Amino acid sequence: MNQIRAMIASAIQQWKTISLTGGNLSLHLASVPMAAVITWIAMQKGNPAALSYLLVGLPLMTVWSGVVFRIGYTLNNEMSNQVLQFVYISRTPLILVSLGKAAAQVIWGLPTGLVSLVVVYLMTKTSPQVADAASLVISLILVIIGIAVASLFFSPLMVLVGGPTGFFGVIILLGSLLGGFVFPVDRLPLVLAVVARLVPTSWAMDAVSMSIRGTDNSLAILGAWGMSILTAIVLFGITYLMFKAIEKKLRVEGIRDVY
Repeated sequence: MNQIRAMIASAIQQWKTISLTGGNLSLHLASVPMAAVITWIAMQKGNPAALSYLLVGLPLMTVWSGVVFRIGYTLNNEMSNQVLQFVYISRTPLILVSLGKAAAQVIWGLPTGLVSLVVVYLMTKTSPQVADAASLVISLILVIIGIAVASLFFSPLMVLVGGPTGFFGVIILLGSLLGGFVFPVDRLPLVLAVVARLVPTSWAMDAVSMSIRGTDNSLAILGAWGMSILTAIVLFGITYLMFKAIEKKLRVEGIRDVY
């Protein structure tokens, strides 16, 4: 119970920090040009199904683009600001603190998706034609969870292996492609499609696509949900092991040997 309270406190603290800095305004505005360009390209094909998918997928892609960098550099920023010492001397696992911060970042980044949705709507003058609204809601929740888990994966990875800030430009692009945000993963070349199946959002976006189009095979949607949850659990497990490795280095070798 104390650990849950610590995670909630971490989320609140992160929320206050973002609110004070006001950094999310630029994040919202940055999504407008990208949303406009991708929407214009999709409009050239005049495919109603593709536009409906884009109305849902593009806002999610802008959420991913906005939060993955912020979450991925959380530990690096705390080390450079020399505030991580207060975390590793406590009994609260480092991953719980990072989970709270990641949750705050995702929640704060959700309005970015709304901005993109408005842009797409104003350009296309259409709203998503959804066949199964209930399944769509569940699928969207799984997409958000997948975004959070995938973003959190990079936080310990950046500490363990390092990497320049520009590295996240590649991650954002690959995540947008392999995550199935702009078009279904089965449209990708075989090699990329196989890699994409390691990403939780690719399965959740399959469920989004089926919910929009409508399908008599409810088992297909359930299967996509199940695979999204399974891959998220596996990815989170790997993330947990990396956090444990960082904690060991911090407690045994000292922070200077890690950063």
